[in-house]
Amino acid sequence: MHKIHILTKGFQSPNGIAFLFPFIVYRKELADCGIQTKFFTSIAHPKLCDCDVLFIESRSVSHRWEVEGDQAVLMDLSRLAESVPLVWFDISDSSGWLQPQVLPFVRWYCKGQLLKDKSLYMKKLYGNRLWADYYHQSFGATDSTPARNRVLTDPSRLGQLRLSWNSGLANYSMYGPHIMGLRRFIPINALFWLPKKFVPSNSERTVALSCRMGTKYERETVSYQRKKIQTLLKDRLSTRKLSRRAYYQEMRETRLVISPFGFGEITLKDFEATLCGATLLKPDMSHMETWPNLFVYGKTILTHSWDLSDFMEKLSMAYSCPHQLKTLAECAQQTYREELEKKTSEIGFCNRVVSIVHDTVSTIEPDAT
Repeated sequence: MHKIHILTKGFQSPNGIAFLFPFIVYRKELADCGIQTKFFTSIAHPKLCDCDVLFIESRSVSHRWEVEGDQAVLMDLSRLAESVPLVWFDISDSSGWLQPQVLPFVRWYCKGQLLKDKSLYMKKLYGNRLWADYYHQSFGATDSTPARNRVLTDPSRLGQLRLSWNSGLANYSMYGPHIMGLRRFIPINALFWLPKKFVPSNSERTVALSCRMGTKYERETVSYQRKKIQTLLKDRLSTRKLSRRAYYQEMRETRLVISPFGFGEITLKDFEATLCGATLLKPDMSHMETWPNLFVYGKTILTHSWDLSDFMEKLSMAYSCPHQLKTLAECAQQTYREELEKKTSEIGFCNRVVSIVHDTVSTIEPDAT
């Protein structure tokens, strides 16, 4: 049995909840695979390093980078690395924006979505996101306060990057996020359960299109795509947000749900729409890899180009190709259902954790100093 400790900020954000959710829901399956886990919220806890491997969730120290500076945080990581092998879990939203400064101190740098072309992590990208850089370079989108570039400079470190799991392994049913949020205040694991109900897709849905979204972001390069889509939709449908009940009711009747990028390529709407049996229209996602992967063009979703040149054409499919959309939605639901079911979790989530642990304990010491 391998003892794994997890340093986490806890159940304080959607990303944090989604990261911890599968450790709780699949805890028996993990134990059957020889993995025992325990959560810690303090880096100073005396028992933190009393384990075989220490998983560090990035948000557990995120508040310290700006306040204390890199050196203080890296000194703590160096101290921990002297006692136990470390694995870093970057739970930020996008495929970009690495924290390469931690790489010398950890065995693996795990992330729920990664750029397929890893060499891009060695290049300066405006806004630390590939699409933000695209909108800056191609259309002049500029942030009032540009993000600090974090660039990986040592190509040998690229081999430490590995794919973990995205936010999809959680409960995004109508009341799921509210119930999961209670775990922050009520330490009862029974608050976490997998969604069971998938609304059947059908070609007779009464709402052709839905695009409920916010457009106010502190970074223009992030909001740019959404604002352009909002403009294109101005005379066709409202993008105003609804109550959660009304939002879910609409998606259950919708054929095509438009889901732009936000701070990351993947949004919670993607999983909500899939549960509701709607087909997703996403910006092209061929630049990245993720798991669970509900984002296969022509198989589970439709996509449009980042410059939106084919956006209106793709919208027309909500009217002209309802049966094709039904097939895509059904395939997306089948993929999602299989990844969530406990009987297949050993193949998915558990095997990923086991692989990370095995590869960690069998590798040589990092060259941290």
